[in-house]
Amino acid sequence: MTTRGGLALRYMLRQKGRTGFVVATYTAAVAVTLLLTSAVVGNEESFIAEVNNLAVNWIYVQPSVPYYRPLTVGDANAIAADVPGITAVAPILWAGGDFTSWSGSGSVITLTGTTGALTSIFAFSKVQGSFDLAPPSTPGAPIPIVLGYQLWTEHDLSVGQTLPAQVVNILPSGGSRPVAVTFVITGLLGPRGTVAQIDLDQAALVPISTLVNLTGQPTLTYIFASAANSGEVQSASNAIDQLLTARHNGTADFSVQNQQSEVQFVLQQIGQFQTIIQLVEMTLLMLSAFSIFVVMTMAVKDRRREIGVLRALGAERADVMVQFLLESGLMSVVGMGLGVGLGTIAVRYLKQTGTGFYSALVTNPIDLGFYFVELLAVLWFVGFLFSLLPAYQASRLEAVEALREM
Repeated sequence: MTTRGGLALRYMLRQKGRTGFVVATYTAAVAVTLLLTSAVVGNEESFIAEVNNLAVNWIYVQPSVPYYRPLTVGDANAIAADVPGITAVAPILWAGGDFTSWSGSGSVITLTGTTGALTSIFAFSKVQGSFDLAPPSTPGAPIPIVLGYQLWTEHDLSVGQTLPAQVVNILPSGGSRPVAVTFVITGLLGPRGTVAQIDLDQAALVPISTLVNLTGQPTLTYIFASAANSGEVQSASNAIDQLLTARHNGTADFSVQNQQSEVQFVLQQIGQFQTIIQLVEMTLLMLSAFSIFVVMTMAVKDRRREIGVLRALGAERADVMVQFLLESGLMSVVGMGLGVGLGTIAVRYLKQTGTGFYSALVTNPIDLGFYFVELLAVLWFVGFLFSLLPAYQASRLEAVEALREM
């Protein structure tokens, strides 16, 4: 270690209280900043990855007023025929009040009417069978049905099995009448989860025309579409909006949304949260820098006689200034190092033991990229700037003036 470095370390150890104050301030600032940055970056990346897994090319149309259904199968067909950039369109009729009981099992399910195009939009995983949801060509023939993962695993069902059932049809008048039907299982789905309020793991997908006939409900719950690529999502959404407005006689009784707009909304919310985080980080940065300024100012005041001796022995002004800057730099580096270590341990512990929000934390500061490195550099540099004035004041002391206090 150089003589200058040894002197700096000796002064730091001699003033343990002041050194500890600066180191503790920097440690807390870096550790808290690491936790906050890890939370913002980790959860943003986790959200984007989750949305990308679902498919960002979704476009979905829903009524603008709850329980009011202005959408029709004709609207869905018009989107498929007239909107450029659309690769698949699936009408959705979610019969939330119409239940089907398997004969003999007593189980109750919710029917969802759609077409085979839904499988490409939602990127289903197939376990067995096909996703053919075309209505049977022969009147009275079994109705094809595709079952969600939880539904067929709980009841031990298989492809090709027929299911006699009673459909309780809730009529517009409020009455009901049972309808005897027979389903034939054509496909079984892998685990999928909930999409657009539909639990696909408990869904029973049947042809849209079949469910319209069974329920007497000619309108739809949703219309789902898929764009050819992410670059065409917004233009296709605008085209769908214009097309349906014209079909509905100029009335916008629906809303057109897509996954990208949801991503942008969430990212805006994250950006606002990140602004708050940056304000907190700036506050911590200024407190750390102020601690350096206070401690170094006190050090200059207490060591005036030592400075006088150094100047009398031939030390240049630059030597005195460099000595004080070295001390402040060492204290900040030690504090930042401890802060990175403590913050990393805290983040790793929360990630391993927590769930949800905490499980998305980034455990390695290196994974935070240039932003965190830049933040550390700024933190050190601001502390360096705040220590310049005390160091400059120390360098301006004349030997004779300082030695008078001996």
